[in-house]
Amino acid sequence: MGSVVKPTRHTARPRPVLILFGLLGLLTLGIYLGGEVYCRRDFHDHLRSLRGTLDQVQETRLDSTAGHVISEVLLRDDREVSVIGHLKVPTDSETRHPALLILGGVRTGRKTIDYLGNTHGVVLFALDYPYEGKRSGLSTLEFLSSLPSMRRAVINTVPAAQLAVDYLLSRPEVDPERIILTSGSVGAILSPAVAACDSRIDALVVLFGGGDISSLIRANLDRPAWMTVPAAWLGKVITAPVEPLRYIGDVSPRPTFFLNGTEDLGFPVDSVRLLHEAAREPKTIRWIEAGHVIIQRPEFHEQVTDELVAWLLENELVPPDAWVRVEFSDNGQESHP
Repeated sequence: MGSVVKPTRHTARPRPVLILFGLLGLLTLGIYLGGEVYCRRDFHDHLRSLRGTLDQVQETRLDSTAGHVISEVLLRDDREVSVIGHLKVPTDSETRHPALLILGGVRTGRKTIDYLGNTHGVVLFALDYPYEGKRSGLSTLEFLSSLPSMRRAVINTVPAAQLAVDYLLSRPEVDPERIILTSGSVGAILSPAVAACDSRIDALVVLFGGGDISSLIRANLDRPAWMTVPAAWLGKVITAPVEPLRYIGDVSPRPTFFLNGTEDLGFPVDSVRLLHEAAREPKTIRWIEAGHVIIQRPEFHEQVTDELVAWLLENELVPPDAWVRVEFSDNGQESHP
């Protein structure tokens, strides 16, 4: 009899492509879980540990007009954190004045001082951000390579602002009991962390800000969802140490003022309300009919300045005659009443 030949069974081997996709999936899951764990950390002690000692001050006088001296100031600490600010000091009095430490948009320090007009009873110090890299027109590769330095700049804004407080307290013109951190746009995102970490700040102003950085990124990225969602998540991880929802409640019992625009598409209403709800009393919340920081419109400056000054006066943070609001003529030129 002939022998029976049994069919050979071939064991199926996973294809290299499936193995690769499986490994990528595991890597992606690991990165996601690691990022989520990182975002849930408590960063309060870490931020406080970054504070250095004011080591260098370099002042350059720029202008002297309408009873003020305007200077550019370079501050550096003993940990090599450095930051530039623009200082506006009244020259018509020997009394101590309240000081507004301003965190605004990127590279808007001098413009902010000019827009605020004749603040003859208030010291202004508009701070830039401790970042020296390229800020606009970045290619995708340039942006990705700049992420570590951008992240450092975001976190170092906290010790940089503390340097600014050190500097203000060293000046004889400044009332040490009335230092008001005034923030807008990018600064409005970072200022809750600054105020929470520095008890020398006596009040906080948040102009056109919101909470939940991930949702803010999604609202401001004009890209397909498959790009927006991971980009927003990455932004959340990078900025986790300064997420405003973590810190805004710690500002109490110091007063906080919120001003937002009903037409502000950059800061969605849900994001704004999250921040308002996380804040504790005493807090004041006001809305105006405006979009997001329309810096080139004189009427916008007037509207915001009026609301800000009214709140400062209500809380006795500035003397009654401390501010002369800038008025604009029909041709856009400023004048003072």
